[in-house]
Amino acid sequence: MKKISATFLLGALALYFTACKKSDGSGGGSSSSTFTATVNGKATTFNIFQATLLRSTQTNEKRMDIGGISTDKTQRVIITLGIETSNGSGMTVKPYVLNPFPEDDPSTPDVDESLTTQGFTTFSTSLGNNSWLTDVYNEDGLFTVSACDSAHTTITGTFQTTLKDFNTDTVVFSVTNGKMTNVKYSVLN
Repeated sequence: MKKISATFLLGALALYFTACKKSDGSGGGSSSSTFTATVNGKATTFNIFQATLLRSTQTNEKRMDIGGISTDKTQRVIITLGIETSNGSGMTVKPYVLNPFPEDDPSTPDVDESLTTQGFTTFSTSLGNNSWLTDVYNEDGLFTVSACDSAHTTITGTFQTTLKDFNTDTVVFSVTNGKMTNVKYSVLN
């Protein structure tokens, strides 16, 4: 398996600032404009503000970004998944490892641990006035795509992740019981 381009994955933030598009709920079947998760022990509903699939034929990759803001407007979560093919207009049904910075094992110099990274979570807290504080965390998580209907551009899955402070290894955010069902996404290219 080839390494997913860091530029491609980290472009999620650039995509957020330049191409946010709210789902209009059209298409086949019933689609959802929310997802749920338990954040630090509190059940939370997130209103989806972005669900996009971006394909890059140059690097033979595609990336899906699903972003939501909590109903109390204090938290913003963006989940980014990447896969090494630009074919199709959906994501493969499978588990995706969420860990943008896997630990390097010096005893295996010929092994690129970043090959295990298939996605990451961007977590932000509100500063008010539509301003957000976004930090970088060490992450250990999993997003399992259980269904992806490319004909109707909907995705369903579950997720959980632990976001830790890089310096202290203290858990800052624990996200469990994450669930999204038939989230409508847009294909950007």
